[in-house]
Order: sequence, then C-alpha cells, then structure tokens
Amino acid sequence: MSILRDVENRMERLSNTLWGLLRRGGEEQVEVVDMLRRECEANAVIVGRGRTVVPNSFVLELTRDSYDRLAQEAGAVGERLASEVRRHAAERHFSFAGPVAVRLHPPRDGQEPRRYRLHSSITPRP
Repeated sequence: MSILRDVENRMERLSNTLWGLLRRGGEEQVEVVDMLRRECEANAVIVGRGRTVVPNSFVLELTRDSYDRLAQEAGAVGERLASEVRRHAAERHFSFAGPVAVRLHPPRDGQEPRRYRLHSSITPRP
C-alpha cells in the first residue's frame, strides 16, 4: 500500500507543479486537460459509421522558464496528460490512429508563447 501511496503523492506533486507553472498572475488556473479535450473535439475526423478518429500526438510548448522547471519530470507529466486524453476518448467513443503521446517542449522557432501553445496531429502506428 505504501508504494501506491508514494506513486499517488508523486503524481499529485507533478500535477500541482504543472498547474502552478502554467498559471499566469491573478488569472484562474489554466485547465490543460480541458484544452487537450477541446483539441480532440475540434480535430475529430469521422471515418465511418460509429468511428471517429482524434489526434493522438500532442506537443505542449511551454515558456523557457516553465520548461526548465519541468524538464526533469516532462515524461511523467506527459504520460499523466496522455492518460487523461485516453480517458476522454473512451468516454466519447473516439479512436486513435496510434499510441497517445503528450510531449512537453521548450519554445520553438524563437517565439516564446505567453503561457503555452498546443500542437496536435493524427499520427498512425509505425
């Protein structure tokens, strides 16, 4: 039981760290999970009766400072977010073309986002 409790505590710390880094000033906490869900909804492709394919590959671009703080835990945070995407897809009966992955990245192209930027794509299994 203590192993499960330790894992749960670590995941809670990771979530709190992510939310704290993405929060801006006095604004309300950013709901990254909701943003990922909306991305699925907005980019859903109906491929047949009862089959809707949604993005499975996500890149969450963070500010340089936020990325530097999360770099050590980027894999665990990405997996936690991917788990939330899979849960949402199961509830909505969505399908994926390949495995779900959420990767955290520093700013690209020298253009730092104000808080974060999300990119998604439908990436087939290799």
